[in-house]
This record gives sequence, structure tokens and C-alpha cells, in this order.
Amino acid sequence: MRKIFSTIVAVALAAVVLCGCGKNQKYNGVTEDVTGNNQVTQGTTKEPDTEPATVEEVTDKQTEAPTEAPTEAPTEAPTEAPTQPPAKSVYSLLLAEPLNPQKSGYEELDRLIDELFVKLELEGKSNYQKAWLTYLYLVDTITYNRGMNVNAGAYSESDPAVTPEQVLWATDLLNSGMGCCYNYSAAYAYMMRAIGFDTKLVTGNVPKVGGGRTPHCWVVVTLGGEEYTFDPDLDMSYYNQGTNDSKQRWFGQTISSLSYFYKAENYY
Repeated sequence: MRKIFSTIVAVALAAVVLCGCGKNQKYNGVTEDVTGNNQVTQGTTKEPDTEPATVEEVTDKQTEAPTEAPTEAPTEAPTEAPTQPPAKSVYSLLLAEPLNPQKSGYEELDRLIDELFVKLELEGKSNYQKAWLTYLYLVDTITYNRGMNVNAGAYSESDPAVTPEQVLWATDLLNSGMGCCYNYSAAYAYMMRAIGFDTKLVTGNVPKVGGGRTPHCWVVVTLGGEEYTFDPDLDMSYYNQGTNDSKQRWFGQTISSLSYFYKAENYY
């Protein structure tokens, strides 16, 4: 268990150096209300000025992949979900989770999500396929744009004066095809809620170069009574930098196994 934990931490830190808080990059290929009961605190979160830490700058480094890492994802727009992983994986948990679809309550965002679901042909797909195909859409089709969270609403028809910034993060990404970690995660959180999963959008921090922490945003989904992290921004960077051939490295990791890495501050 100690080796597995060390491995996951090392892989996490390797990925963050490539995460959506880095330089502008463009990639090709395939794609409840956040002001509700999950909210703890709220405020504008700025993009960090420093790069996250590399593997070499932390202890407990390992080179092999976590034993529970998901299977390799398709490299082109899929029509089906990836090959079934072993039992008791995030695959089986997503399949078994009861769904309770919830709209955001914001017309523009709900319309954009509905249109995307039609584009991805999600109707009739399994719980797992819906969660995976929407995640893959973000990993493969969205262009990274640093600082997109700062001017929330720049690509939205919604009024920034009365619309929560998390909603604007998601609509900006879906309208423009661009985003940073806040946009990636907000869009995925709202899509997962629309599918029916118990989902939280989380802002907080992760390790950075030179010590200390740097801001980041990710998604937490409750499956089988346990919380799992989903981070499309990290998978976009990790895969497209050629560090690993999997696009699901950050698709459903237990939050308990990454407690050193992710430090949550705000829940939406």
C-alpha cells in the first residue's frame, strides 16, 4: 500500500507540472446549481504565477504507474467507452451509481450542456460512457488559455453581475472552446450533475516549484459513498505533453489517496 500511495503521489506531481496552470497550448482531437448546498465559501480565484512542482522536487518518487490507473483511452473521437476495467474500479462504481439529474438553473449553461450531450450522442449510453465521453471531450478538444477564470463572463451571454463565476467559467469554455483549470473543472462538474452524479466543484491548491502551494481547481464525485477526484485539466496536459499514453490518469482517483496533493479550500 505504501508503494501504491507513493506511486500515485509521484504521478500526480509529474502531471501538475504540465497542468492547465501553465503556458498557452492548443490540442486537437475529440469533447444543480453550483450556488447550492455544497457551497462553503466563494470568491474570485486567480491563476498562479508559478509552475507546479515537478517529480524531482518532492520525495517518494516512483516511476511505475498506479496499479489502479484506468485503461488507455482512444486517441480519436470515440463512439463507445474504453474497454471494461477490472471489477470494483471507477468503471463499475459509475455504472452502479443511482442518477439524479440536476440542471444548473442558468438558461445559457443548461442549453450549452444539452447541445453538447446531443452532439456526443449520450442518449442511451451507460452511466460510465456518459461520464467518460464528456470528460474526453474536454481533454481532447479544449484549447488551454491561461487566466480564463479571471475575466469570467467574457465569452458568455449571461450577466456577470448576477451569475456566479463558476457558472461563467463553464459557459465561457463551452462558448469559446478555451479554458484553464477552473473552466475545465466547472464545465465537467455541471455536466456530471446534468447526467445525475453527486458532484462538487473544488478550488484549492497543489504543490508548486520552490515549495509552498499554487491555486488549482478540480472535481469531486461521490461514488458508492466515497469521494473520487476527476481532473480533466491535468489529463489534458499530462497526455498532450507525451508524459503518458493514458487520458484517464486523473479520471476517478480516490480523494483519500491524494490527500497530500489536493488541498481543498472552497466547495461549490
